[in-house]
This record gives sequence, C-alpha cells and structure tokens, in this order.
Amino acid sequence: MRAAFFNGKESVEIRDVDKPSPGPGEVLLRVRACGICGTDLHYYAGTFPYSRKRTPGHEFAGEVAELGEGVSRVAVGDLVAVEPLRRCGECVNCMSGRYHLCEKNTFVSDQSQGAMAEYTIVPAYTLYRLPEAVDLELGALTEPLAVAVHGLHMVDLRAAERVLVLGSGTIGLMSTLAASAAGAEVVSTYRYDHQGEAALAVGAARVVRDGETSGLEKEGIDVVVETIGGTAPTLQQAMGIVRPGGRVSVLGVFAQPQSLNALGLVLKDVRMAGGITYCRPGPHSDFDVALSILATHCDRARSVISHKFPLTDASQAFATAADKSTKSLKVQLQP
Repeated sequence: MRAAFFNGKESVEIRDVDKPSPGPGEVLLRVRACGICGTDLHYYAGTFPYSRKRTPGHEFAGEVAELGEGVSRVAVGDLVAVEPLRRCGECVNCMSGRYHLCEKNTFVSDQSQGAMAEYTIVPAYTLYRLPEAVDLELGALTEPLAVAVHGLHMVDLRAAERVLVLGSGTIGLMSTLAASAAGAEVVSTYRYDHQGEAALAVGAARVVRDGETSGLEKEGIDVVVETIGGTAPTLQQAMGIVRPGGRVSVLGVFAQPQSLNALGLVLKDVRMAGGITYCRPGPHSDFDVALSILATHCDRARSVISHKFPLTDASQAFATAADKSTKSLKVQLQP
C-alpha cells in the first residue's frame, strides 16, 4: 500500500509499504479522508521534530476492512470516524471517562502508522459509526470538532449566551460551529478575509478582524474561546473582553509562557479552563456530540473543507495548507 512520510523540512514523500494486519482488539481501516491539522503543519515546517519512519494523520474517517481477534462492536464495511487516542482503559482517569488524561494516552499515529495512508490499524474502541447524514469527508471533521466541543464543555456553555471566538483557523471555526449549534450568539475574529467568510458560513452572527476588537468588552461576552496560541497576547485579550463572572476556554497551543493579569482574573471573578483533545464527560462523549452536530449542520460543516487531494498529491496538499494565500481552511487527503 502507499503511505505519506515527512522527508525533511517542507518535504513529504509517498512510499510503498506493507499493508498492516490487525492484532487482537484492533481493526484494519481503509482510510477514505484525512485532514491536515495545525500540528501536522508544525512538523512540516520543522518547528516540531518529526520521524521519517512514521506516517502522520489523526483526523480521519474510513471503512472497516478487517477485524482482529475478539472484535465484535463493528463489522467489515462499516463507515466510521476515529477517536484517535490509545489509552490503558484501567486507570482512574480512563474509568471516569477522562481517558484523555491517562498517563499512557497517545495518538494512534504516535505508536503506529497514522492515517495519511491507504490503510491503518486502530483499536476497535476508538471507532464511531457515522450517522446516515454524515459522509466520510464530514466524518474526518469529527476529531477537530470534538476538540471544540470539549473546550465548550470545560466552561459549561449554555444556550443564548454570548460567545467570542478568538481565531478562525480550524479549531476556531469548529468552535464557532459548536457554539452556534448549542444556541449561543457567536462573534468570531479573523486574520484573513476568507476566514471571516468561513466563520459566517459556519454560524457566526458577526465577525471582527484581528486588532479591531475594541469595544467588545462592553458587549457582555459570557464566554471567550481562545484558539490562536503561538505567541499571540490573546490570554490577556480574552481577560480584558470577557464580562465579570464570565469564562475563558483556552484551546490554542502557545509556543512560550504567556503573561496574564492575575489580579484582573481575581477581581473579575473569571473562570479560565484549558482543554486538550476530548473525553466522555457524561453519558455522551465529545465525539458523540460532534457527530450529532455534523449530522444536523452538514452544509455548515462542509463549508470548512476548502481543498481535497488524492494521497499521491500529499506534497501539494501540505504546501496548500501551509500557504494562506491559497485560501485554505481544512485541507483533506482522500486516499
């Protein structure tokens, strides 16, 4: 089979490799759609160290091709999204549904071949059957949407609240979609014009260009969702805008320590929560909620997919995703 590998800074190559076989409790998945995420782009740019021996890709959906010993929860031919977290299943965090905090937790692509390949192996417990209304390319959006759902769960978002989403990259757009689907009124910030247009398409009531947020602190913003990270001063910005007694959800990945007005945090009685990946905070997992949103808001979600490439064009796909002049939002490989 064919699979993609990083081959150096801004270099991706396709190699022929052996098709893997599922072990006990595992499934061989025929990958049908895999998104390029921000972390993948950090590897591509050389910002994060990469392995030339490991295939990337953790935002994906596909078709069950073969079952390992003992697998009965899915059948060959099922169309599924993948919650790509391997965990022990036995510790306190796993047993309480907070498996994203398991000490043995890793992305499936960290220990084995990722999803930028024709086939990959995943544990059966990571699979979610796609609702009838959700096709495979929408199914590959479940993972980033679940990140946003988790971030909103962390701050107990309620219907009719006012939400400001800082940033309209993938997680920003997914946060806008999730918050609007929950009944919130959403204002989103954007850097590039096509991102602002995308935020409106997924449900924002209004968009504001980065650097033009003056006055939002007077609008009674209940929740701020920070999705930019990097080196941006957005934590302090969020603190200045959120109303007294409001909440801040932090989903951006920061490249260095950030300054924060701790006195303002206290005096405004603000709750700030960081969120990573997804879990099962109650009877429904973040993936369950994300799939429900995708099934109900298909057109909104699909508008985020800006480019689709075959696996053989992985190099072009990464170059497109890394270059915002292409108006890229979510770039998918479809093996």
